[in-house]
Amino acid sequence: MLSSILVVISARSQDAPAPSEPESPSVLYYLDASAKLIPLESQLVHRKQKLHGVTGGENMYSLSGQKSPVRLRATDKSNFVVRLKGSLDPVEAIQLFHVDAVDGSRVVPIDNFNALGRVSKLTMPTVIDFNAAMYSSSSFKLIPIHVLVPGEYCFFMKTGNELPKVVPGFCFGVDGP
Repeated sequence: MLSSILVVISARSQDAPAPSEPESPSVLYYLDASAKLIPLESQLVHRKQKLHGVTGGENMYSLSGQKSPVRLRATDKSNFVVRLKGSLDPVEAIQLFHVDAVDGSRVVPIDNFNALGRVSKLTMPTVIDFNAAMYSSSSFKLIPIHVLVPGEYCFFMKTGNELPKVVPGFCFGVDGP
């Protein structure tokens, strides 16, 4: 997994008005073309196990609903804003995943395990790298390194544990042009 690079630059010039500040810490927003902050879909993302009888199963993160109600167009600039508590580094505190729509929900596969409970296949979730730049005095603009292709996405707020049972998630979808 590639690490993102934290780029600290000012997002406004000396003469520009101050950008709007996110109201709540640890909530992610989409920054639209008019500089309006639009809240992303907020969900608690649950780690689940799906058993395959006596042959084992798989671990995954699961979100309710097959599609996020927050939609972006593939032609839109994909800029996001977050205000974090304390001096957290957004590149270390947040991950962006491409999620799969499966049976009416969205999932991020983690691994498969055999009948003895041992990992038999480590699934590499599609992590989307992003840069982070200062947006205002206490918030960051998150900019995906690559163009986001149509699909479903979710930012996970890391909680310190390697595989926590529940993580806060902020989701959106990208529709084709």
